[in-house]
Amino acid sequence: MKKVFFKSLMAAFVVASFVQCTGKTQNSVAPTFSNDSNSLSVVYVRQDSLLSQYNLYKELSEENLKKEENIRATLNSKQRSLEKDAMEFQHKLENNAFATRERAEQEQNRIMQKQQELQALTDKLSAELATETQKNLKVLADSVQSVLNDVRKEFGYSMIISDPLCADESLDITSLVVERLNSRYKPAAK
Repeated sequence: MKKVFFKSLMAAFVVASFVQCTGKTQNSVAPTFSNDSNSLSVVYVRQDSLLSQYNLYKELSEENLKKEENIRATLNSKQRSLEKDAMEFQHKLENNAFATRERAEQEQNRIMQKQQELQALTDKLSAELATETQKNLKVLADSVQSVLNDVRKEFGYSMIISDPLCADESLDITSLVVERLNSRYKPAAK
């Protein structure tokens, strides 16, 4: 989920930027800050830190993991039951335990039907989980984007980028953004 989320969140951020560093502090590519209306004020956030500290992300990740585990447990249980039925059928078939050929075919059809139902359940649960994950990704992206827009306007930043290759740490506003995100987040009553 994290890989999908990072890709989705990247699209939600204002601008991705690549900055080259030469190690020199003078004549660097870093933006300057001044009262001049033509100057560019750029700050950045670290996505991995932002997500690891954002309470909503933690909660949604935990819920998603629990749902995945429940789905896996349900499907594993049904798979074991199907395998048991198939082994019993095979054993009965090898020992001529069916009274008639029709009865053997009925049992084989029942097992095949059970297998089809398991596949349908697998598809249904996977689709439901994917839909919910996409919904959660949108909620997260919208939440982060909203806070970034508010911070950008409040502090007069021209641009907030994510994960620059090299930048002055004084331009890192990750903790401010995390603080704002968590202050807006109200956990759901359980």
